[in-house]
Amino acid sequence: MASKKRKPLIRHLINTLIVLIIITVGYVCYTIVYDLRVRIINRSELNDLAGMNPDYAARFEHFVNDVENESGWKVKIISGLRSRNEQIQLKRDNPRNAPVNKSRHVMGRAVDINLYKRVGLTTLLLKKSSSKASWRRTGVPGIALRYKLLWGGTYRNYHDPVHFEIN
Repeated sequence: MASKKRKPLIRHLINTLIVLIIITVGYVCYTIVYDLRVRIINRSELNDLAGMNPDYAARFEHFVNDVENESGWKVKIISGLRSRNEQIQLKRDNPRNAPVNKSRHVMGRAVDINLYKRVGLTTLLLKKSSSKASWRRTGVPGIALRYKLLWGGTYRNYHDPVHFEIN
């Protein structure tokens, strides 16, 4: 009688273990694919910038590499080179955005980035709505200074901590 009770328990434990393995493998595959996708997007954005100015693109590439190597955060470039029409639309959507003739993005001299980091099964994300203090704690604004990049977190009248530009 004791062996009959053990069989369902063992079967239950094996099924639970299989489910955990499937979930773990799925999570690992998801993170690999996500990181690969981010790398492809970053490369595409940097290539677009290189079409305008290879020196600026190289500076941003070194900046991104140093952020990832020194801060423990990964970088996702969310905006690089913009067309005049894209900037006009952004200005229409938010009058506080730069006009076309002043946008560093249109000139190929700015990138907007998000930062992300995996901690256990969760992903921490720093984006535009994140506080300037959160961004400062990453050390990214200090890395930007080394590359002579102006950080949008220093703007007095506009919260734009995702923005990094070459003056």
